[in-house]
This record gives sequence, C-alpha cells and structure tokens, in this order.
Amino acid sequence: MLKHHRNQVPSNSARLTLVSLAMVAGLAGCHKQPGGQVVAVVNDEEVTQQELTTEAQAAQLTGGGKDKPAAADLLQRVIDRNLLADYARAEGLDRGPEFVARRRQLEQSLLADVAARKLAGAPGAPTQAEIKNYIASHPLAFAERQNLALDQVRFATLGDAAVLKQITDMPTIDGVIAQLNAKGIKFSRGASALDTATIGAAAAKQIVELKPGEAFALSTGGQTYVSVITDRQPVVADPATWPDLASNALRSEKMTTAMTDAVKRLRAAATITYDPSFKPAK
Repeated sequence: MLKHHRNQVPSNSARLTLVSLAMVAGLAGCHKQPGGQVVAVVNDEEVTQQELTTEAQAAQLTGGGKDKPAAADLLQRVIDRNLLADYARAEGLDRGPEFVARRRQLEQSLLADVAARKLAGAPGAPTQAEIKNYIASHPLAFAERQNLALDQVRFATLGDAAVLKQITDMPTIDGVIAQLNAKGIKFSRGASALDTATIGAAAAKQIVELKPGEAFALSTGGQTYVSVITDRQPVVADPATWPDLASNALRSEKMTTAMTDAVKRLRAAATITYDPSFKPAK
C-alpha cells in the first residue's frame, strides 16, 4: 500500500532561518557598486561621472573631469565634501537659520545663472563690418593697447555713496589715503597693473589721458581701487588675432545686452514692494 505523505509545515526555527537568508540576499542585491556612470560609492551614496564633470567645471579644468589623474584628485575632493555633508546632517547643522539662508542664496544664484544663459541665448556671429568697426572704435584694446603700472590703494566698497564719492573724488592718492585714515577705513596699498584691453573703451580713454599723478577709481566685486599710473608699456599683439578677439567681445556684449533687456522685462512684469528704508533712489 502506498503511504500518504502529508505536507510538512516548517517549524518556527526553520521559518526564521528562511527569513534571515532572504534578508541577507536582499541586502546583498541592494548594495551599490561602482561601475558605468557611478565612479564611487560612499556609505551607499553614489558619486557619478556627472558630479565629477560639474566639479571640473567649477574648478575651471579642461577635459570635464575625464583626465584620469585630475579626475582622481577631483573624486577625493567630492568624497571628502560628501562625508562632511553627511556629518553636518547627522548633527542637525542643516536645520540652522544661517544654513537655510545660505542654501537659498546658493540655489537662487544657480537658478539665476541657468535662467540668464537661457534668456540671453546664443548670439549670432558678428558680421565682418561689425568686427572692423569694433576694432576701430576700441583702439586701446588693439592698436594702442597698453599695460599700465599702478600705485594702488584698495578698500571695501562703502555702502554710503556720498562718502565713497568724497573719497574717490580726491585728485591724488595721498589725498585718498588721508580721507581713509580720517574716517577710520581700513585699506591696503601696493603695486598693481591694468591692461587697457580689459576695461571699457570710454573708461580706458579717460584713464590714459589723466595727468601725471592724477588718481582714478574703479569699483568691482565689492572692492574699490584708487590708482595712479607710474609707468606704461605698449602691448604688442599680432593684428591677425584681432578679428577673433573682437568677435568674442561682440558676442559677450550682445549676451550682456540681451540679459539686461530680459531682466528689465521681468522687473516690469513683477510686483515689487519695498520697505521704505530699502527703496532704491530713482
């Protein structure tokens, strides 16, 4: 007679063993590994080739992070930053008001940069007539280009425009220093240089026509520079390179103009309400 085999029910210990094996298998299957676009895994967080490319662009490196020795150094920088970021999150540092404000600033700056590139678009290639006219109207960037040696005073640009004007209107650098000392404003003094091709045509013309010892001021990047020309030397460049330089400058000017116009349109369409103390002067 054939024996009837009943289905056997696993014991509790057998069930636990099966569940444990399944969990181990699942975890093994979920563990991330480098490969393809993933160049490293840090605490189960992937670092991708795109991150390396972005890092290379930020560091202004050629090759987009694909040069192996440079990419290896960049990767270590990304890994260190990620580890520090993980520590900051674990400590709750990402919830403080200073971090939140800074994160918003960085995000807004990044979005504004992306929007600017889209709004400006790709400017068309300048015509030969435009290039020729640009070279003729910017002699201090081409045929009469100069490198100016400077005695220069540098200080943080003041928020009070009237006080800043009072200082920068002084005709000599000694007068500027006297004003800064009288007002208790910190500054530094040293030798510097200025290539006339790096500033606007009108400003360059005014500067090279200054009398000996006469000071001039430029403000950029939150700093004000008051300088006196101590020497000047012609910059000799191959005229064959001028058309390309002029073409690049024209493209840049067109992009700047397009951006300025786009921002004006956005401002006109926006509703902006100011605290009276922050309202800009008309």
